[in-house]
Amino acid sequence: SSPKLKPSVAEVMADAQPWRTDMPGTPVKDVRSAISLNDRIIFINQLFSEDPIVFQNDITQINTMTSLDQVVDYLSSSHPDWDFNSELVYRFMMAIRRRVK
Repeated sequence: SSPKLKPSVAEVMADAQPWRTDMPGTPVKDVRSAISLNDRIIFINQLFSEDPIVFQNDITQINTMTSLDQVVDYLSSSHPDWDFNSELVYRFMMAIRRRVK
């Protein structure tokens, strides 16, 4: 039997967080345009503690970022309680990935 190679960090992260590798859809200039009204309401209520101002401020910040790592660092520090493996965060991150690669 041959020795097993350890998976790369990227492979481990992709397994843990499919939003990193799944195809996000057509690119957008503003994350807001990638989020439907229904999703916006759900995100504000469940991810942003029912605070639309925090949601708007975070989207404004994210729109200035150029890499997914910047976004993840920002959101991880701003929202340490988020489960980055949840279906809801997946939907949010897929919208972000339409803006940031």
